[in-house]
Amino acid sequence: MAKNSLKKPRIALKCPEVAVFFDLAVESARGILRGFTQYIRLNSPWNVNFVSKTVNDIDPSSLKNWHGDGILAHIPNAETLEEILSKNCPTVLLAREIKQDLSGYHRADSPLGPVFIRCDNAAIGKIAAEYFLQKNFRNFAYVSYSHDVCWCEERRLAFTETLRQRGFSTANFSPPSPFSDWFTQRDQLQAWLEELPKPVAILTANDFRGRQVLEVCQRAGISVPYDVAVLGVDNDLPVCEMCYPSLSSIEIDWERAGMLCAEALDAMMRGQIPTSPSIYRPIRVVSRNSTEFFQVSDRLVVQILEIIRISRGENIRVADIVEMLPVSERSAQERFKKVMGHSIIEEIKRVRMNNVCQLIEETTLSFHEIALSCGFENANHLGQLFKKEFGLTMGEYRKRKVNK
Repeated sequence: MAKNSLKKPRIALKCPEVAVFFDLAVESARGILRGFTQYIRLNSPWNVNFVSKTVNDIDPSSLKNWHGDGILAHIPNAETLEEILSKNCPTVLLAREIKQDLSGYHRADSPLGPVFIRCDNAAIGKIAAEYFLQKNFRNFAYVSYSHDVCWCEERRLAFTETLRQRGFSTANFSPPSPFSDWFTQRDQLQAWLEELPKPVAILTANDFRGRQVLEVCQRAGISVPYDVAVLGVDNDLPVCEMCYPSLSSIEIDWERAGMLCAEALDAMMRGQIPTSPSIYRPIRVVSRNSTEFFQVSDRLVVQILEIIRISRGENIRVADIVEMLPVSERSAQERFKKVMGHSIIEEIKRVRMNNVCQLIEETTLSFHEIALSCGFENANHLGQLFKKEFGLTMGEYRKRKVNK
């Protein structure tokens, strides 16, 4: 190897001290910090001080007696921005809440900064629109977090513009403030949802809003996903998986965002102008039950599908379902098969086995625990049915998914 091809070691005289203002209660911040930490581990060590751990704890005055080398911060408002910039040190900001454009913000006494790392919110809106169009929706809506939040508006504009170019309009629900009383918002949201033409595809500003829409739909007796399909943003796993039904969401490359933040801050602390891009982007749509849509106009069939979904197909018979319906079993069977192309009992088996597959893929539960959870007598019985259905043992299925 040529001598000059060797990477010159970086020798630091001291470990940089960095202050972090983040709301660690949300997946976006945790993902960014994972990328931020990865960069530090791959390069030189930093002494990182967490000044705040939730959005309500963000108190820039806590920096009054702090004299460090760099700052990474989520910025909820202009006042916090001013306080942080008063430290006049290398600063990287994720301006998530501020309405006005901050890209041109410059201080004469801070020639290197601040640097703003941004999410490509236009790409999020476009991906969501294309996802719903592929599912052949014709009615669309957007639920904002607040009209005063820049990233929320950017997503809405891109979503509505993409749909407008394809000849569709978009309804919009925008509360006066993200911090207004939820019970008041809930009633307003329910009235708005009930008036929307159905079926309708709804993009929500984030997963938190998506969970609220699902809550209101359940409260109002609005069927998801047959009347309303809901797509969130962030792919915050605890939120998405604990929703009922589980919430589809757009996954964001938060770890890439963290790497960009660290790269920029590292350059600034060494007196250099950052050269890396300042935009991080969405990765993909993670589909779950809230958008598992297919056109069903027969309300009786929708009701049967809802009963099966709620019961997860576990230990439920066709006779149990028919008892809840205002028709005979024969009529229910005929109408269901006409719409779905298969029988009610086949749908029960399909839903039940899908739940088994999900537990095998997404958990470390033993096959015995999975069998009991899904209403089977034991793992051997389930294993025989599974092998017959998929041509694989449950162990082979889990191994294949893990190795993908």
